[in-house]
Amino acid sequence: MRMPRKLVAVSTIDPETGHISMRRSHPMINNFNEYIISACRSNMDIKFIWTGSDAKALVYYITDYVTKMSLSFHDTFALVQKGITSMNNSFHQSENESPIEKSRKLVLRCYNTLASQQELSGAQVASYLMNWDDHYTTHKFQGLYLIQTELFLQSELNEIRTKQKLTFTVHDIIDDYICDDEAIDDQNNDEEQFQIQASENDEKHVLVNTRIDYQYRSETLNNICLYDFVSILYKKKMNAADLKYLSDIVVPKKQNDNRKGRRPNERYAFQKQHPQATTYVMMKYTQSRVPILYGPQIPREDRDDTRERYCRALLTLFVPWRSVADLCAIEQTWEDAFKSQQHLISTYSMTIIENIQLLHECKKDRDEHLLQVIAEAQTNDDVIDPVFLPPNQDIYGDDGIDDSEDLLELLGSLDEYTTTAMNSIKKSTEGKYIEETIQVVENVGRFSDVHSHTRHLFNEAVGGMDQQIVPFVSATPTLVRLNTKWQEQLKTEKERVRRSLITGKYDKTDDTLDYDSIQDALVTMVNPNNYNINTFDNYTPILPVASATTTSYSTQQCIIEDYTLNKEQQAAFLIITNHLDGDKERHKGTNNGQLIMCIPGCGGTGKSQLIRAVTKYFLITKRMQMMRKLAPTGIAAAEIGGMTIHSFLGEQRNSGKPRTIKPGDTKLENQWRLVEYLLIDEMSMVGLTLLGKLNRIMSAAKHADPQIPFGGINVIFFGDYLQYRPVYDAPLYTDFSQPSKNKSGQSRSEKEIQQRAARSLILQINCVIKLSQQMRTEDERYLELLERLRQGNCNLQDYELLLTRVVGQPSVSSLRESPWNEVPILAYRNEVRTQLNNKAAVHNAAQLGLQPMVCVAQDTCKGKPIADPILMKKLLELSDSKTEHLPGLLPFVPGMPVILTQNLAIELGLINGINGIFRQLVYEADSISIDALSNTFPNNTQYVHRPLYALIEIARSKIECNLETLQPKIVPIPLMEQTFRFDVTDILPKNKKPKSNQNAMMSIKRRALPLVPAYCITTHKSQGQTLSKAVIDLKLPNETEDIAAVYVPLSRFQRLIDVAILRPFDYEVLRIKPSKSQVAEIKRLDKLYIDTQFRFSEYFQ
Repeated sequence: MRMPRKLVAVSTIDPETGHISMRRSHPMINNFNEYIISACRSNMDIKFIWTGSDAKALVYYITDYVTKMSLSFHDTFALVQKGITSMNNSFHQSENESPIEKSRKLVLRCYNTLASQQELSGAQVASYLMNWDDHYTTHKFQGLYLIQTELFLQSELNEIRTKQKLTFTVHDIIDDYICDDEAIDDQNNDEEQFQIQASENDEKHVLVNTRIDYQYRSETLNNICLYDFVSILYKKKMNAADLKYLSDIVVPKKQNDNRKGRRPNERYAFQKQHPQATTYVMMKYTQSRVPILYGPQIPREDRDDTRERYCRALLTLFVPWRSVADLCAIEQTWEDAFKSQQHLISTYSMTIIENIQLLHECKKDRDEHLLQVIAEAQTNDDVIDPVFLPPNQDIYGDDGIDDSEDLLELLGSLDEYTTTAMNSIKKSTEGKYIEETIQVVENVGRFSDVHSHTRHLFNEAVGGMDQQIVPFVSATPTLVRLNTKWQEQLKTEKERVRRSLITGKYDKTDDTLDYDSIQDALVTMVNPNNYNINTFDNYTPILPVASATTTSYSTQQCIIEDYTLNKEQQAAFLIITNHLDGDKERHKGTNNGQLIMCIPGCGGTGKSQLIRAVTKYFLITKRMQMMRKLAPTGIAAAEIGGMTIHSFLGEQRNSGKPRTIKPGDTKLENQWRLVEYLLIDEMSMVGLTLLGKLNRIMSAAKHADPQIPFGGINVIFFGDYLQYRPVYDAPLYTDFSQPSKNKSGQSRSEKEIQQRAARSLILQINCVIKLSQQMRTEDERYLELLERLRQGNCNLQDYELLLTRVVGQPSVSSLRESPWNEVPILAYRNEVRTQLNNKAAVHNAAQLGLQPMVCVAQDTCKGKPIADPILMKKLLELSDSKTEHLPGLLPFVPGMPVILTQNLAIELGLINGINGIFRQLVYEADSISIDALSNTFPNNTQYVHRPLYALIEIARSKIECNLETLQPKIVPIPLMEQTFRFDVTDILPKNKKPKSNQNAMMSIKRRALPLVPAYCITTHKSQGQTLSKAVIDLKLPNETEDIAAVYVPLSRFQRLIDVAILRPFDYEVLRIKPSKSQVAEIKRLDKLYIDTQFRFSEYFQ
């Protein structure tokens, strides 16, 4: 209640602000009015409504309060858990009871617990005792799945445009662009829902829904919109009375004005195209209903980013239609269509549209007080009560999904794999570790010249490139137009390449093969008994091959020589390619010839090279459409030329709801129709939950028996189990036979059941080739050290050898000298990385004689810029790991190495983690200031408040379209938006802070460039890469006991002399051993490797 409150002797009104301070004579009472308090004879909290915003906020608050659930899910869950725990404790007293009796007692105990613990008001109890209703409604309601009807119309429109080969606009390429912020990216919403109902004489069953009923409504209802249709009509099975009514309409009889009783409700027949036209009829309600829109809300009218969705929704609801052609022409945007059709919307419907907008405004005004409290946090005026933003509400007031279940799952997953990481983020020890690390880097001379004299050269051209590019440029209309054109080109190119990756349809310009040339595969002998004509309906068939030709054999040998495959790589290559060519006899005893293969190997053993060789064989034999390459992260996917698992599945990592997987999904089936081989890299970072989801999708797409792993698709895993694990998921080697940390007797969660099922898939691996020959590390002594490190058995000689590489030793005297003053630093924490990058940018700007240029993120709350300086400073200084990877302050130096922090287009190589070189920043005119925003940067820093885009040179870009005026590999990086939540408790006054178990959370929308400097990178980002030289830190954060934290950074190099170690470290760091689960799984794979060597002995000759 934020008591005690400040005493106010006399009620006053501030004439400048209009603020009212009510008299308060006691610190433990609310605002009050003596006349009202006398009449109520109880404590009260009077609120004065002086503005329209106050009124709208109050209206929404009251509406939200009276319609809330009586008991939230997490409260109910806690009470049920309490009842179950009580029953478990009492079971020991009556062990002879039957299961039925125990179940009866359990249900009774849970019911009694809920009934006794939940809060009940006196009026509520009295209503129950009098057998009265506990709620009152003035209207009746009817549900409508609006978003699914919208997406049906959108897909219909896109299909028409495709047939006419029209160029898609930015809004039409993929529907996620206009609906992304409305939380409909999950597949539960974009699949239309149907009901199975009887058709004629109950002999046939058909799929029907409200959309079909509306489309094939009676001609009499031509001018009725969807909203009114749902409101006044319902479908019922036809009976004799209905037939008589309809026949009277067709053949009207003589009017009888003396007819008694109520007039019959109006009835309307369906058009003959309706699947139930002869058995069902539409009937008018006696009392109309209020439609309830299921799914995401209709967006605000004033939001540009969802304007298309807004217009589409209103057209769908309030303009009569039978097909998309009635709403939107193929050359129109939805906004243009809305403007042209707006005159068809009735006055009554316009009132509803205004009320929809009013609801958004009420939501927006509900918690405006929070920003006012923060703005006055440094004063002693105790006059405003903060209203905190509900946890599941975004910055525009659009309610999101309830994340209680996800949080419960997260808490339940804190097993041996995540407890260490979670415990290591305690503020006291973590802050100390970060400060010490930054200080050490400064002490070894990396930023020793930071205070060098600077010159005003920030706008001069930087040489050293084929064409000079001015690094900092004020925007002109031409540059703005070019950027718009570039972004449209990139989106079109992304969709083209994505379709190629998913469907197997390649353009000849891609150095791959046309879709129509599939039939020309290099095969000769065909076994007709293996050919299933239904396998590839409507596609050019690829016939299974019984044996390879000499041409195929020579192709294999050429690729082996071209990619210099060693004996182990060669064996794996031949097993996969011969299996592709029909050699399945040696796999007969394992899932009918299905190949489920694992190719483990430590860093540098040539796993990526083997993937490239296998890919080449699929390409040369014209069977690329049969293979997919996936990886858990963007950087790993780019390394093998594939896609991330999430991207290929059409999901986002942070999607709140699981995807609904249904057989018969045409889009899903088409994606997987031709796929027969799946390559998954970096298996250590693939979790069981993700693998289980992938398995279910493949089984549904292939219409396979759920007992068949991966839907019958051949799967090959690559990776090293001793490298980094998946985040918030159980690794593939999880041993569920070991005792669980869950309480005995506690039932398994749905998540654990799915993980166990996924683990059973891994146990069906039937072929293993272990890569052991080191292809990266050239230093034999260093290689021996790494081998012992993998076992946690490094000796004192290894420790002393590494100590010779510590900065300050003769081999690496300091980081001030070349090459160590230019190589990246590997850090364990994002906060360390951010601070070191900022210091390095300032240092390099000083070395070039330039003023530091820093881009400032544009943060808004409730659509308004953050005005409070304290809050703004806090937000800008947050690590980008807490702001959805958009930095608050982004320094730029000409030629600075950068890393992309968002997946802009995985298909084009523009992925989270890809490296590049900064070339140019374009910003709006008059958006530069010199007002200091952070102590991190010197006083002469220039802050760019409104950047437009940045030109980055990305050597590994796969963009093939020509971007006007840009050199090859120069990519325009646009601003991106993300929403994150921030706890403002620390900056509220003490008497304004919520209770100890609550947080004052704000939703912040950030608009910024998705880039960070790459002078320092995290060790996670380094996994899978080979580094020429780098500085690493082996002093681990507290309580870190993961062998990957040591092994991953040390195994990135070819020689020990390429490594510099930041500071001395403990010997025990080199003695961290793999977990029992890791050791057990590695031993299991070793046994399978021996069996594979026996079965394919000729490949190891």
